[in-house]
Amino acid sequence: MLDRMPPRAVGPYEVLSVIGRGGIGTVYRARHRTSGAEVAVKLLGPPPACDPTAARRLAREFEALRGLDHPNVVRVYDAGVHEGYSFLAMELVEGLDLRSYLSPALDASPYAGAAPGAPAPSGDRPALDAWSDEPDTESLLTPALDVEPPAQGPDAIRAFAALMDEPETEGSFAQAEPREASPEKVRAGEAKPLADEVLEGLNGPSRRARLVDAVAQVCDGLAHVHAHGLVHRDLKPSNIMVDDARRVRLMDFGLVKLATDATHLTLHGRVVGTYRYMAPEQARGEAVDHRADLYSLGVILFELLCGRPPFLSKRPVELWNEIISRPPVAPAALNPGVDPRLARLALRLLAKDPRQRFQTAAEVAAAVRGG
Repeated sequence: MLDRMPPRAVGPYEVLSVIGRGGIGTVYRARHRTSGAEVAVKLLGPPPACDPTAARRLAREFEALRGLDHPNVVRVYDAGVHEGYSFLAMELVEGLDLRSYLSPALDASPYAGAAPGAPAPSGDRPALDAWSDEPDTESLLTPALDVEPPAQGPDAIRAFAALMDEPETEGSFAQAEPREASPEKVRAGEAKPLADEVLEGLNGPSRRARLVDAVAQVCDGLAHVHAHGLVHRDLKPSNIMVDDARRVRLMDFGLVKLATDATHLTLHGRVVGTYRYMAPEQARGEAVDHRADLYSLGVILFELLCGRPPFLSKRPVELWNEIISRPPVAPAALNPGVDPRLARLALRLLAKDPRQRFQTAAEVAAAVRGG
């Protein structure tokens, strides 16, 4: 069973080990039988975990990534169908996700002087890890799938997705109208500064230098993605990896869309993305462009500077209302030692109106680097 025992091979790739398991499939470390190159293979699982939406998402990721070539964007090599399950072979990135890489624990432990890809100690990252496991809207969808798989080969995944050409359903809270929700009352102490030991970790010079370098690289990768007319739509810390050489990769392009494909960015107002990181226009179910990714980057930067996201509601409708109508707390109210330049940058990225944000990722990169 694919969900219990790792297969010996997936297409032309010999499976070496399991990297990780998720709700819709497994990522394996694998080796190409001919070239010997090691890759990461993302293999979708059986129904009901794997559904038409998941297959389309994998096909979309392959189509987007095969046209991109940038040091800060993960490379894709191959796609196909293995025993009826779609797979994607991509660059093997060994390191940490952005949140773990910028964990204050790396500065307060022997790992501070180690290679940046070394794992941070577990259980010592309270300021950031509480927000590490939020699913995107597609992860809640699990209808069964009963179709015959197409032939093997690089084109198989696209044909496989074409077999399931029913209307997309990418959100489970689509009927809720966030603008009708009552604003959640400000929590007592919501703007209270973090504990001194947490602030010391967040503001350490080594971490700040890593933060500036990593966020600038994220901007470089985004600029390349946007230059190809694409919108990521699900930018978040877990979709950004940093390898042992401190090189950043943008990952998980399963929700990517052409910026010009406004009529298909949503369906009947359905929302796609990860709630906490989506832009106001995205939360409203409106067409989005590359500036929605810049808003998501603002959420990430705010979180990394302040130890928590700008909005804290756990319920989607309440969170959407905050994203759409409430201004974020001033970063200095949470972290008095925050870099004021980076704080201003984060707040500009978090502007409700896309026209008031930075307009390109290249602009953000220059601002982050101090240009």
